[in-house]
Amino acid sequence: MVNKFVAALAFVDQEKGYDFENAIAQVGYGKYQGLLLAVCGTIYAACAIGTTTLSFVLPSAECDFKLTSADKGRLNATPLVGMVVGSYIWGNIADAVGRKWGLIAALLMDSMAALSSSVAQSFPLFLFFRFFNGFGIIGATSIVFPYFSEFLAAKNRDVMLCRLEVFWTVGVISLPGIAWVVIPHSWRLGSVDTFSFTPWRMFVALCGVPSLTMAMILLLFPESPKYLMTHGKMDRALVVLEGMFAINSGLEKSDYPVKALINPGQIHRASTKHEPRLRKLTIRLGAIWRQKKQLFSPPYLRYIALTCFADFGLMFSYYTLMLWFPELFERFGQFQEVHPDQPAGVCDVTSIVVQGAHNETTISASCDKPIDDKVFLYTVIIGLSCIPTSISLGLCINKLGKKFLLIFSFMAAGSAALGLNLVKNLTQTLILSCIFEALTSTTEVIIFCVIVELFPTSLRALAMSLTVTSGRLGAIVGNVVFGTLIDLNCIIPIYTFAGLLISGGFLCMLIPSKGQIVPSLSSPPMTPLGSSFKMDACDIR
Repeated sequence: MVNKFVAALAFVDQEKGYDFENAIAQVGYGKYQGLLLAVCGTIYAACAIGTTTLSFVLPSAECDFKLTSADKGRLNATPLVGMVVGSYIWGNIADAVGRKWGLIAALLMDSMAALSSSVAQSFPLFLFFRFFNGFGIIGATSIVFPYFSEFLAAKNRDVMLCRLEVFWTVGVISLPGIAWVVIPHSWRLGSVDTFSFTPWRMFVALCGVPSLTMAMILLLFPESPKYLMTHGKMDRALVVLEGMFAINSGLEKSDYPVKALINPGQIHRASTKHEPRLRKLTIRLGAIWRQKKQLFSPPYLRYIALTCFADFGLMFSYYTLMLWFPELFERFGQFQEVHPDQPAGVCDVTSIVVQGAHNETTISASCDKPIDDKVFLYTVIIGLSCIPTSISLGLCINKLGKKFLLIFSFMAAGSAALGLNLVKNLTQTLILSCIFEALTSTTEVIIFCVIVELFPTSLRALAMSLTVTSGRLGAIVGNVVFGTLIDLNCIIPIYTFAGLLISGGFLCMLIPSKGQIVPSLSSPPMTPLGSSFKMDACDIR
């Protein structure tokens, strides 16, 4: 078997050594990648749990913190602010200390923030810790993709990375299950006036356990071989590749045919090693300026405006409704108790519940009553609705085309959002919520795939970063606007969701087909996670 491997790569100059792609091809594809998919997928599921934790905190913490709807909007927006702040910082950390240790640090920050926020007794302190929850989550979400990708050969990379999307859905489905088991209980430790610990606080703490557990498990895995090679640590990289080969093939490590590694990029960095720091800084700043100038020049200016607007509108709607669904279903439950047979839509329910909430007797009764079990069941159903689209995306994206899928997803999701104000009962609302969530949960991945086609390698990572940042800003604005207006005029945010999504669908009609994309001479790539990381289609949620 080993002789066949060596013969297949006879064209490689073994005296100089193997580059990464040839070396990883010799490792093969098998058990090791499957094991790493399970680990990185579980990390991604933990990220989903950390991102959506607050969706069940809103109806539960309302009484302890005396939250208004505007406060709930700010609470949802705070972790997203942490994501925006942390997105660039974690890229530098991952370059400086490595993918593995950067990922462990991000997971530990998320878990510590969750545990700390669970015992925070004031709303401002709770917000403070949730900011660092978002700060840590974006690090784990961003780094897990390059970490996993740097153990994969190019031919398997895109498919394996897109499989991680299924784990996100698993995390979203798991969250209401955890909440259902923990939150409905009525016990309280301590006193309301000093220190209290309630079931919803236990739920927040438990949501930090997966990140802590995966950080510990990740200690058993090595740094990515691609990162080690890029930083000149060839001996350590070779040890990692030998271990992967042994697990995949069942042979001894010594049977691995690669005995030496090379990294062409290492030669360039070595040649500039002794240049003055000011000179190197000037070269770097000049490269950054040329990159940004090219990005904001035709035709790429039109492309980046399109992707940023599309992702802003998508996240404005998706993240807002995803985090507010349990609260909306809880309001439906309160409404149906008082008006069991009266038809009503989301905005009708909200206005009537808010009017009744001003009565002190109603407030007291609402605080003493646990969340209706149906809220958890409906949220699980919404999560399950994402499974078909997550699985079918990889099968349909090449057959139907990215442009068609984007236009369809935006238009259909916008129509579903518009319908939320038109339907008149809970069942219809649940059906539209499932359609909305199923479509929007995978649409951002398609946007990333389009970015890979629209931009050359030298601009791709910057375009991805700007698009993702625009999306997170949209999520922040969406939650603040929805929290402010839901009690005043619910129709405005609902129609805004629909308008932004449908406008995004029309805008996606301007995406050029593959043959119309302008070719460009690419300068060396500069990515947020270092020159060793090639931005793939499914890299950042």
